[in-house]
Amino acid sequence: MTDLTQLGEFGFIGKVDRLLTAKSASVHKGIGDDCAVYEERGGKRYVASTDALIETVHFKLTTTTPEQLGMKCISVNVSDVAAMGAVPQSALISLGIPKTISYAFLKRFYRGINRACSAYGIQLAGGDTVSSPKHLFINITIFGEGKARRIFYRSGARPGDAILTTGFLGDSALGLKILSSPRRAWKLSKADRRYLTERHLNPRARSLEAQKLANSSLRVTSMIDISDGLIQDLKHLDAASGTGSIIDSAQLPLSPAFKRVCAANKLNLWELALSGGEDYELLFTLNPLDVKKITKLFDKTHSGAVPIGEITALPGKLLLKDLEGRPQSVKNLMGYQHF
Repeated sequence: MTDLTQLGEFGFIGKVDRLLTAKSASVHKGIGDDCAVYEERGGKRYVASTDALIETVHFKLTTTTPEQLGMKCISVNVSDVAAMGAVPQSALISLGIPKTISYAFLKRFYRGINRACSAYGIQLAGGDTVSSPKHLFINITIFGEGKARRIFYRSGARPGDAILTTGFLGDSALGLKILSSPRRAWKLSKADRRYLTERHLNPRARSLEAQKLANSSLRVTSMIDISDGLIQDLKHLDAASGTGSIIDSAQLPLSPAFKRVCAANKLNLWELALSGGEDYELLFTLNPLDVKKITKLFDKTHSGAVPIGEITALPGKLLLKDLEGRPQSVKNLMGYQHF
């Protein structure tokens, strides 16, 4: 008998995918990407994704406000749509509510949802509400659409492609570490604490950046959002594309606050930046001839995008250049594991 711990989340998904033989002609892409992609109509393809958040597993009510929780549950789903280069349109919500949750809490929670929906231009169009025996359970299903020829998949990366990421890496993981260790004598300023914890509690999906990529002529070959950590999500791209990759440590985008707090508290900034997770930045591959055009494309988005490595022809082999430029294996670095 195979144990889920041995299989892991994605090993389990792979086995389930092989069990599900029923197919629909309207589904262009099913299990295995950030969103399912549906049939083309009028030059458009429709996408859908779903994501669950469970109290004590994905969030703690002692460290997040109801408003922050409402905004985050929308943002992390919008991030999946963004990873396909699509535009979010509407969402559904299912809630499992324990007796410990009050109407006052839920009112604030839905205010957060409404704020996020307004920011991304989507509507919460319905859902379901049930009781939960102990913990709060949230499930969002999101819908969007994109240009049929500009939907980006995890597959498609080719040897020689540049690997790029938006924003900064590791901020969310460090913010979570700070929130999870309130008794630790942290050496950091109030401004750095606020910035890092906010990056974890209230992430911003890179929907605008994704739409700019989709509307451009840049030769994007694959894309994913960074939810489980840079290393793990890059492995997903490599697995789907049949490629390998090499990352340059010196090129990783790290925020000033992240570097200050890691140095002051003697933390391993590379581990946090490479495998921390929940950054919700876009990780994508691009024809190397188009890299110089990225700065101009993102000049008004405040996030930017920088090249951090290159796709190789060695399937499944992921290497990391240290600060001296020496390539090393990253076998010991993993992202978030559910099982």
